[in-house]
Amino acid sequence: MRERFKQLYSDYHGTVYGYLFYMTHDEQTAQDLSQEAFLKIYLGLKKLKDDSNLRAWCMTIARNTFLSYARKKKPFLLGDEVIHQRISGTNQSPEDLILLSEERKEIHELLLRLNESDRTVLLLRDHEGLPYAEIAAVMGLSEPVVKVRIYRARSKLRNLYRAISESIREGDS
Repeated sequence: MRERFKQLYSDYHGTVYGYLFYMTHDEQTAQDLSQEAFLKIYLGLKKLKDDSNLRAWCMTIARNTFLSYARKKKPFLLGDEVIHQRISGTNQSPEDLILLSEERKEIHELLLRLNESDRTVLLLRDHEGLPYAEIAAVMGLSEPVVKVRIYRARSKLRNLYRAISESIREGDS
């Protein structure tokens, strides 16, 4: 049992922590929630019968841990947190890094307007690269519903971007 847990922890700690960090945007909270999620994973290993989709199972526990935390402690996280990406690459000029940083801040502001479910499907698909079947397992949905939700979340994001871009252009006129 311990070896099985060690392997699970080794394989999925980064994914679970990454998800929790992106949802809370706080390292300490993400670490605490990761520990809580892995405690639940450890305790649940005894009951787990099917090892076919461990990543989805771990992510489901991580998501439920986040939702419990957000509902109790920080309800604003359910509607006001986003996918946050770090600037990477050292071969970019300072000007490029500033522009990239500004662009990411704008995207961050747009993503703030998405609800938790929309952010989660986008994070799991676009950042974590999970296949539709695993996202469906994490979210407790069917694959077709996941595909529709991803499409709609991306559409919402595009529409928000267009609206902001138009208002900026009108302000410049």
